[in-house]
Amino acid sequence: MTTPRVTPALEAEDLAARARQVLPGGTTHVARAYTPALYVVRALGSHKWLVDGRELIDYTMGHGALLLGHAHPAVVAAVQSQVAHGTHYGAAHPLEVEWAELITSLVASVGEVRFTASGTEATMLALRIARAATGRDVIAKLQGHFHGWYDAVSVDIDSTGLPVTTAGVPDAVRRDTRVIDPSAPETLTTALEDRSVAALILEVSGARFGHVPLDPAFIRAARALCNETGTLLVFDEVVTGFRVAPGGMQSMVRVTPDLTVFGKVMCGGLPGGAVGGRRELMELLTSTIKHPGTWNANPLTAAAGVATLRIVGDGAPQRAADGYARTLESEWQAALDLVGVPGRVWRLSSIIHIELTDPALHARLADALRKEGIDLLHTSAFCSAVHSLVDLDQSVFAFERALREIAASR
Repeated sequence: MTTPRVTPALEAEDLAARARQVLPGGTTHVARAYTPALYVVRALGSHKWLVDGRELIDYTMGHGALLLGHAHPAVVAAVQSQVAHGTHYGAAHPLEVEWAELITSLVASVGEVRFTASGTEATMLALRIARAATGRDVIAKLQGHFHGWYDAVSVDIDSTGLPVTTAGVPDAVRRDTRVIDPSAPETLTTALEDRSVAALILEVSGARFGHVPLDPAFIRAARALCNETGTLLVFDEVVTGFRVAPGGMQSMVRVTPDLTVFGKVMCGGLPGGAVGGRRELMELLTSTIKHPGTWNANPLTAAAGVATLRIVGDGAPQRAADGYARTLESEWQAALDLVGVPGRVWRLSSIIHIELTDPALHARLADALRKEGIDLLHTSAFCSAVHSLVDLDQSVFAFERALREIAASR
């Protein structure tokens, strides 16, 4: 008897069923909870392939980590070479020094670097440094700005202006976190004027990597007020660092932070993060602050990070990704106008955001695009240095078809 062949579609359904038995909600990240489930088996350049054989043009790009695209040859070669020499030495190694040298050479505000295992861990460490340096406990953040899942930054304000947290965050933490509304600049002064805030942390790009842009004038005012009140200014450049420019978003707004949180691009597609800042602040890690971490600057991530930063340091990949994104932004906006779906498309460097005026249509856009062979992160697109003119044409046609599909269902 011949064993029946399992079709790719059923394989994906089977994986989803198995996942629901062993993973909460059947997924490992809230942004990956697709319906139907999406399972990728291979990725190269600007494309990825699913278990059912379908090919997608990828604008998720490792949640923004892959400025050079999937499996860049130099990064692959660096990791392959390193894995053959060992994955963890339990000791210092040359690559961690070169990695830190590259970061300090590219970002003017960074005198020293401490590596972590993720962007969230980098946030945790930056705020601990700030508390140790100032002797204060209170943290301030901006409404809607995302800094990972750490308790102290998992606080926002509701429609009535009251602080709210995600489940599992203690009230004591909420009391020590102040939330500032960047659309009401006076709340900045109110939050910092009593001089009890250790650090003000913010996304330099604005909330959700530029989805809600932040006026540079606000950032300059924040720098001045932090100086006046003895508050440390922490920039979260996990997404923007080395993507928008070799020197990060801070080099574009021309404001110098005390500490910066990094991740994503600096790690070349492998897990990791870092805190960088003034030498006198970072040196607290040699005296008053204990910061262990088995995977800090592990050789594999360091190899990928060094290979990536060597390439992106001259700004050429950023310029290529920005140029591609500029054209795609324009073409997608033109498609909205052509089809007659109200909405807008805007861009921060190589990151494109889309918002349809009708919430019901907006909620369906990403799924409709995936059916047309385009994968976004929600309704944001991370462009890379390796997206091609063919990708561009296909992405424009796919966007128009997806818009027509969802518009026809109104």
